[in-house]
Amino acid sequence: MGLAASAQSPIYLFPEFTKGTVALKNHTFVKTTFNYDTFHDKLLYMDGDQQMELSDFSNVATIFIGDRTFIPEGRLLYEMVDLGESPSKLLIRWHQKKNPMGKKGAYGQVAEGTGAVSLDPEYYSISLKARGGEQVFDTIVENSYGLLLNGKLKKFSDRKSFLKLFPDKKERIQEFIDREHILFTNPEDVIAVARFAVAD
Repeated sequence: MGLAASAQSPIYLFPEFTKGTVALKNHTFVKTTFNYDTFHDKLLYMDGDQQMELSDFSNVATIFIGDRTFIPEGRLLYEMVDLGESPSKLLIRWHQKKNPMGKKGAYGQVAEGTGAVSLDPEYYSISLKARGGEQVFDTIVENSYGLLLNGKLKKFSDRKSFLKLFPDKKERIQEFIDREHILFTNPEDVIAVARFAVAD
């Protein structure tokens, strides 16, 4: 499962608008193509050749995009990830923010203060027009997570808050985190430790 933001456009979760279905609470379905803006927490869809935003989730039960499943939680959208044999689910709120690096200068450099740093065009692929030049941004991942445990949503964001959810398994989970070099900034790692934690 590809869990990183799109390499072509780091703003979006999918590399392109992807076929999907919105399942409404009145048991009707709406099909179109979707993408998710991880900077502004917006679900976008195409209406003909016009890009639109789905901002009201009050009547939405579930959203399927490609082979991935999303559910609304208030005004936010979470991806729901299966955790193997366990009935528990991991929820991921995909979110990134811009980290300004400076203005793009000559010869692929970014001017920052009085110095300059080299620009890797494959990685630093976000650039926004700004007065007096082109502003270049890096992206910082700030996902938040939740676990559906026994029908209740338990939110966490880092190692400490995750371990609080499993007081009886804390030491065993800590050993797993250390042994596997788990990083809570990496969604694949979060899935791995969540699967370990909910396994019998």
